[in-house]
Amino acid sequence: MIETGTPLPPLARGDRLTRLRGRLEELGLDGLLTVHGPSLRYLSGFSGSSGLLVVRGDDGVLLTDSRYEVQAADEVDPTIEVRIAGDGLFDALSELARDWPGSPRFAFEPAHVSVREKARLEQAAPGVDWTALEGLVESLRARKDAAEIARMGRAAALACDALEETLGRVEEGISEAEITAELEYRLRRAGSDGPAFESIVAVGPRSALPHARPSARTLREGDLLLLDFGAVVDGYRSDITRTVVAGAAAAWQRAVHRAVLVAHDAAVAAVAAGAPAADVDAAARESLTEAGYGEHFGHSTGHGLGLEVHEEPAVSRRSEAILQAGNVVTIEPGVYLPGRGGVRLEDDVWVEEAGARALTDFPLDLREL
Repeated sequence: MIETGTPLPPLARGDRLTRLRGRLEELGLDGLLTVHGPSLRYLSGFSGSSGLLVVRGDDGVLLTDSRYEVQAADEVDPTIEVRIAGDGLFDALSELARDWPGSPRFAFEPAHVSVREKARLEQAAPGVDWTALEGLVESLRARKDAAEIARMGRAAALACDALEETLGRVEEGISEAEITAELEYRLRRAGSDGPAFESIVAVGPRSALPHARPSARTLREGDLLLLDFGAVVDGYRSDITRTVVAGAAAAWQRAVHRAVLVAHDAAVAAVAAGAPAADVDAAARESLTEAGYGEHFGHSTGHGLGLEVHEEPAVSRRSEAILQAGNVVTIEPGVYLPGRGGVRLEDDVWVEEAGARALTDFPLDLREL
């Protein structure tokens, strides 16, 4: 991984556009329109909140508004033209579409275009055959190159450093909300663009809530403390979970933590290019079932990670994905005992041809604070 402070390698957006155009040609499509922020950023570099990207043949045009004129000039790949829409993005699209010959067939992403927006597309460019196509850009984003891995590796390192610093300041009587504030301050101070998602910090019985929101509940002697959070570097995210205990761990806490750790390691060992993602999920699930905790593990074993905290490929029992070199997935088995507490251990794992490499390297042992 690239050390914090070392310049990151440039992102090869030209290669991405070339691959996208190749897929469009294979599918008999003349172009793509996307309004989805992560896909806009992936293809063009633009990170603003208002944008519409059209990729057609050798052309690429980003439409945005005057708020982002300077930002777009700084961020957008030089192969893509930036147009500032004075009267709205769809009016600008209508003007752009006047130059398109014939009746072109364009893909759009139905998961990110509302019914109202679809109607506006048809009104703005009535001569276009708008074709709903799921996952076109997401499938490209799923395989990370070296520059993307460098950013994710740095985001993982920032998260691990922030966790170490935060745990050093945790003491009995501190609330979940206070721990969250400390954690996110440490992330920002270390260089993260912000939290990768809404941080989960839960103590005591609330650690049995997989997506607990931080509350005023305070840490007490003997409580489990679960922290699930991540950092962001140049848009790329990390996602890590560790569970610790305040004071000496009880026997049941050690038993649950040990079972989750064994399941975590079994799932990581199953990760490799060519492995079915469902088999990785099964490795964790079967391990916890053998340990007697299968009924207390309800969510999937993991998910893809990158510009979004949840992206392709899914690592679940229903997933049909085959892992590929360049994927980054989370491995996060957990056991949740209502009224008592829960344990989850999560790492970000880079899929390589011969196996997997963890980007998050924080110790997995049960720490007693």
